[in-house]
Amino acid sequence: MLLLPILVSLIAAFNCVAGLKRFDLNITIDEINPDCSNYNGKMLLANHQLPGPTIAVEEGERVQITVRNFLPPTQLSNVTGAGSNDVAVHFHGIRQYGSSHADGVPFLTQHPIPPGGEFTHDFYVVNQAGTYFYHAHVGLSEQTLFGPFIIHSREEKQLEKYPEHIISLSEWWHVSRTAFEEYVLGPEFKFIPEAHSILINGRTLYNTDQPSAIPSASSPQKKSEDAGTDCAGYTVFEVDRGKTYRLRIIGASTFRTIGFGIAHHDLTIIEVDGELVKPYTVSFLEVSPGQRFSVLVHTFHLPRDYTIGTDRRWAEDVSQISNGMAILRYKTNDNTYNTKPVFKLPVNRPSFPLINSPHWIWSNLEPLYGTDPIVNRLPSRTVKLRGTDSKTSTGETRWFINDVAFMEPKRPILMDIVQNKRRSPLSASALANGYDPYLGTYPLYHYEIVDFVLQSTHIPGEPCRSHPWHTHGHSHWEIAHGSGEYDESKHGNIRNIPHPIQKDVTLVYPNIDFQDETLNGTLRTGFVGCGWSKIRILADNPGIWAMHCHNAPHMLMGMMIALEESPELISRHLSSQ
Repeated sequence: MLLLPILVSLIAAFNCVAGLKRFDLNITIDEINPDCSNYNGKMLLANHQLPGPTIAVEEGERVQITVRNFLPPTQLSNVTGAGSNDVAVHFHGIRQYGSSHADGVPFLTQHPIPPGGEFTHDFYVVNQAGTYFYHAHVGLSEQTLFGPFIIHSREEKQLEKYPEHIISLSEWWHVSRTAFEEYVLGPEFKFIPEAHSILINGRTLYNTDQPSAIPSASSPQKKSEDAGTDCAGYTVFEVDRGKTYRLRIIGASTFRTIGFGIAHHDLTIIEVDGELVKPYTVSFLEVSPGQRFSVLVHTFHLPRDYTIGTDRRWAEDVSQISNGMAILRYKTNDNTYNTKPVFKLPVNRPSFPLINSPHWIWSNLEPLYGTDPIVNRLPSRTVKLRGTDSKTSTGETRWFINDVAFMEPKRPILMDIVQNKRRSPLSASALANGYDPYLGTYPLYHYEIVDFVLQSTHIPGEPCRSHPWHTHGHSHWEIAHGSGEYDESKHGNIRNIPHPIQKDVTLVYPNIDFQDETLNGTLRTGFVGCGWSKIRILADNPGIWAMHCHNAPHMLMGMMIALEESPELISRHLSSQ
């Protein structure tokens, strides 16, 4: 019996070498019922947890994370061509300087991990700190395979005096992962269904008044008050009265931008996607898929329970109402009830505006340490990425970027570059709008400044969708936005964001220019621009990087590109690790 504590001590010492942190993520299929409905789903989890375990490191440390695939072997392929039980894990927002091999994108940086296999991500966390997360990057398995990734730094020491809570927002459908993927990519696809539940730290209570939006899915009938003894109830976050708390809020949602608020409590934003910003107080947040915030909350109200609530933002033709609820509990002398599951919410609820406002409060945020001068320089070039969706000849719906729907290559691009099996990109002057058709990528050249215009479109009379774009390997600066269709001659000099902040997710808001919608008094046919954002990237990180809409079904349907950055320098950077 004495051997066990000795072994544990040896393992702990081995895993805490100075400057090195090691973690294990063991991926399994577990049957879960996170919203206490009568639907039990078999879904992928990390270490049997939802959310997965928190990874916490210090800025500058070396990190080794071993992902092990404990899923059963299968001969079946999923909709993307990988094995249906293959996995890959991406460390979202981690820039992976000199370690693009650790980014976790199947067929760009690595082969997906087959059942029984493992892959160790080995990288340094360099020049960034704040709130990040990890999630699966195969199919739609990120719905449940995700967890927080926190980087502490010297610059954040003044914030460490605040106690904190990590809050992960996610979505839960009463349908299997594989059936969802097949529907999204199949000929029966009509629309992305609303999740049956929005979860806060992996829990909520299912509300049968919500529509069962998934075609052919079962419709749970169990009421919240009928939840069984195995139901964990609402997530409860305990606080002491008279303190200031830091809440790290992670948008781990698959599809919808989620409003987040706490009854009677304002939220003071201090961090976005790892960038510290000057404190800015709001009554609610708009948290897009992949977005992260840190907010300060002052607990100066009467000691009682307060409802933490969510709603659906930018939800076209569906109710904004959400069942994603939790509880902020002021601790009292009587804590005997604190360990019991909570099934009823306080009568107080946060309120959300009924009308969505394009661009929300983004133009009001300002970097804490000043705006990077790079936002005032002239770009090397501007690349417009115009997204459209249409049916293929066989009836499936795909998203196209500049008329190309992304398809995963058969071999990881990074592997071909390292093994000298891939030709060099064309020169920038030879590229048509930045795209190399022979490589199927958008080449970037060392230290050039590239402005990407993220152009949304729709067919007049149909909804204009919101698109949260995420850049791997880089944080970017959103420097401008506008309505309708971007035109370089008209809009090239627009700079309507006074103090661009560095972030890795930018939501392109629906922003229709109604003058563009009609021709001679009738609605135009074909795709018309309905909102754009311009983001700036400094190409300072050689590697193969995904850039995609973080609405996971949209990405799965082709709304993604690959950046091939300074391939001639990649091997040198990898060998220096």
